[in-house]
Amino acid sequence: MILTTRTIGLLVTMAVVTGGAAWGVHALIASAGGAGSDYGLDTNGNGKFEWLVVEAQVSLPAAGTWEIYADLSTDKAPATGACGIGVPRPLPMMLTSTVYGPIAWTNERYFFPAGSHTARMSFNGTEIARAGVDGSYAVHARLSLGGMPYMGMPVPEPIRSDGVVEWNYTTRAYAVSEFEPPVRTAFFTGGHADSAVDVDTDGLADFLELTADVHVNTAGHYSLYGTLSKGSGSDAIRSIAYAYRDFNLTTDDTKVFLRFRGDRIRQAGLDGPWDFALTLFGPTDPPGIAMGQPSVGLLRPVPFSHPEMLCGSTQAYRAAAFDDTVEFLRYTGRFEESTPDRDGNGKYDALVVRAEVDVLLGAGFAVSGVLRPAGGSVELARATSQLWLRDDLQWVEFVFPGPQIRGSGVDGPYEGMLSITPGPSGIDPTTTYVTKAYRAADFDNESLGTRGYWISNMTATPTGSNLAIAVGVTRGPDMLALVFEDSLEVRVTNAAGTIVGSFQAKVYLASTGTEQSFAFSINGLSSGRYTVTVILGPESRPVDARTVVVTV
Repeated sequence: MILTTRTIGLLVTMAVVTGGAAWGVHALIASAGGAGSDYGLDTNGNGKFEWLVVEAQVSLPAAGTWEIYADLSTDKAPATGACGIGVPRPLPMMLTSTVYGPIAWTNERYFFPAGSHTARMSFNGTEIARAGVDGSYAVHARLSLGGMPYMGMPVPEPIRSDGVVEWNYTTRAYAVSEFEPPVRTAFFTGGHADSAVDVDTDGLADFLELTADVHVNTAGHYSLYGTLSKGSGSDAIRSIAYAYRDFNLTTDDTKVFLRFRGDRIRQAGLDGPWDFALTLFGPTDPPGIAMGQPSVGLLRPVPFSHPEMLCGSTQAYRAAAFDDTVEFLRYTGRFEESTPDRDGNGKYDALVVRAEVDVLLGAGFAVSGVLRPAGGSVELARATSQLWLRDDLQWVEFVFPGPQIRGSGVDGPYEGMLSITPGPSGIDPTTTYVTKAYRAADFDNESLGTRGYWISNMTATPTGSNLAIAVGVTRGPDMLALVFEDSLEVRVTNAAGTIVGSFQAKVYLASTGTEQSFAFSINGLSSGRYTVTVILGPESRPVDARTVVVTV
């Protein structure tokens, strides 16, 4: 069969529009069955097949490097897909196909002289186990001299007629339980519960909280995505709400939860019970890069992640029982304040007020604050920023610039009006906080700007004649899509001011909320007092600096 670029394009197009991942394009290519053999291979002695090995007896017309693309399919589809979603049927033009797949594939390359040969192909047993369908399995192999052209690669046209050999084969019967089961980093165990949560006790629920039981085999960072929907008695499905959350899980039996916004449920206007679908990604795969199987045999296999899913139904709820405004976070009542002097000139660069908040629903927030004299109404300084807050207890910083306070000429104490507004709309929680007494003249008339990262911890621990130094640098919860890079310098001086040890390191903070840890050590110190200085950023204009004195 001579495949031209036009023909290949037609086959790819047909496979795409028919959901080619479920219905192989090779159903269009007629070729006779071939002689061969197959067997399961257990490589680690655990009684499960890690590989299904298929050996094809083929006659090749010419010597050269032959590329083999082979896929494994079945003559029956699973009764349902994930979460009970039916397997889509092909378009009418494809109804003659009885093939479901590919469920596994391989791509190999060998040099063969002309003549009869045995070409060996190996299919991953875990992929077969994941498909969940017993054999026999249909094998379709395509051997191409010099390699079959891939999408986007220019090739001569037409391809020589003896440069492509098709081979079809059916394996013996296998039970899917004979193959190596997939490694599941974490999976739902089936238990789940849901409840309406009324945060502000006004009689209307702010969220629908859905909890699911999970068993974690691999600790790490996971992401959970969920949807609420309701069928309308026909083929149509109405979307009610969606939710997303990421978190760290340890190896254990635990629970994960999502909160669906009550205002979306109320707006949908459909009473429960509702159907839910939860998808768990991880421990390292974000949902945006999960990739599926290649849609047709003409594409190279690519790596892909396998998320875990749980589906079910909630209890019966009335949509009108949910609030049309949602409280995304609440203040806990804990506050802190500081006056950093980052350039070390004896003047405060800013007045920083930190408020602890309990984030009920992760989202982007606009942070603003107004500083006034205690009991007064004149605005002395203003703080503004944007950040992303995840579900949990967190601290939010309101940074009032020192030059604005100094320019006002008004001494403290000051009263701060603090506001955190969720980007997706909702209640704007506002609170007030009264600071300590300050002199306006103690603030700097120049500002180094708001720091997005800082030295979060620093310890110097002497043990005998040795000194161990630990430093942590933390990036704040900003919404910037960029990497923070800077330098870190550590100096150790003795009582006479002589440097007895120094270290340099690179700070690399890739995303919001990340932390980088550093460890340094000095051995063989004499008895005495030592000063440890840590400088983040250039010494002339440091982002942050810390000093501690220890006795060895």
